[in-house]
Amino acid sequence: MNRKLTLLLDEVTIEHAKQYAEKNKQSLSEMVERYFRYLTKTTGRRTKGTVRGIIAELSGIITVPDTLDVKIDYREHRAEKAMHG
Repeated sequence: MNRKLTLLLDEVTIEHAKQYAEKNKQSLSEMVERYFRYLTKTTGRRTKGTVRGIIAELSGIITVPDTLDVKIDYREHRAEKAMHG
């Protein structure tokens, strides 16, 4: 059963959240519920703060274009870093 919840947030935060939700084709309610479920998860091992936990937190947030070749991009980064010290 769903219930209403009122949150007081900064206007800029709300606007950014709305844009993120629209871009990811979800509602603000879905985003908040998913985040609250993550925070209150009691089953299984919670790994917040570890590499595994950080990856889980970021999962689904970052989208990588299909045209990106990670290996080429990394090589270019390393070459540029080597040139500039």
